[in-house]
Amino acid sequence: MAKKKDGITELTKLLIDAAEHFTPSKYSRLKSVIFALLHGVNYGYDSMDQKFLNDASDIYSFHTTTDKAKSYKLKKVKKNKKTNNVIDFKSYSKVSVTHDA
Repeated sequence: MAKKKDGITELTKLLIDAAEHFTPSKYSRLKSVIFALLHGVNYGYDSMDQKFLNDASDIYSFHTTTDKAKSYKLKKVKKNKKTNNVIDFKSYSKVSVTHDA
């Protein structure tokens, strides 16, 4: 079941998506939270209703970067021996930035 990309349930599909995008520590935290929810931990919510969905949407909109350029930084790949003030853009590459909590 773990090797299937299409997944059997929505939970399986969610775990596959998370595995593709989360760091190992974030994925482990996701597993722990889902396990706790399935065993009765409520994390401050008396019931899983519209309030939880609204809070989850608010958290997503607040913490998601809509501009993809913000999630990249430049990394210098070779040293430039010139001492003038001209930037050689071939000396840099774009790398993805991970935001760990």
